[in-house]
Amino acid sequence: MALSSVCPTEDAVREFLEYLVDPVIPATSVRDSPSPSQQQWVAKQVHGVVILYDYYHRKQHRQLEFLGFESFCKLIAVLKPPLLAYMKYLQRNDDAELVDPEKQLSLTEKTIMNACDLCMRLSASKDIPDIEGWSISEVAVFLVDSRKENCLLLFSKDSNGVWSLFEKDVDISNQSSEAMPDLKQCKKKRITKKPSRDDPSINEDAMQQLAFSSVKEATGMN
Repeated sequence: MALSSVCPTEDAVREFLEYLVDPVIPATSVRDSPSPSQQQWVAKQVHGVVILYDYYHRKQHRQLEFLGFESFCKLIAVLKPPLLAYMKYLQRNDDAELVDPEKQLSLTEKTIMNACDLCMRLSASKDIPDIEGWSISEVAVFLVDSRKENCLLLFSKDSNGVWSLFEKDVDISNQSSEAMPDLKQCKKKRITKKPSRDDPSINEDAMQQLAFSSVKEATGMN
């Protein structure tokens, strides 16, 4: 694909922010302290922005640069100044190094750091990520058409009136859904490739069924 046809980093992140984050940022001064619930919503939506750019968008356009924690924080703060109210480390008055993320970072910054780390470990340069042994707490679905030109996002009261990915929690300890009869044996998730039927540790079918059910519940589509 020609470089000119690739959406640049800044433009892509701006678009993701406008769809996913703008609707949850109140029209108040950047100096106002956001409420805990507001921080949680913004952190959740920013997490989606990081995943969409650092993994999904770069997976399609691998020549684009990976944005690490500080780079992502600085970029979104420039693109959307109101997000500064959700930053703590970025607004520090000194050059103190980051040694204790739990104390030095805001909820949104922690979320960005975790999402960047996740994307780095998944590696957009790999056709199939190596995630053997990872614990799975949630399935998120990025639904695109066969030509990968259009995507379908969730927009409803359940998503607090903002665009969001289709998501479904995975509760292994209390799993009783008929669609997930063998989830407790799941140790890998490779949605992009059919698993080897000779490998008993892989239960991709169960994970796919959970992904399908999350879309069906939200849209009614089979």
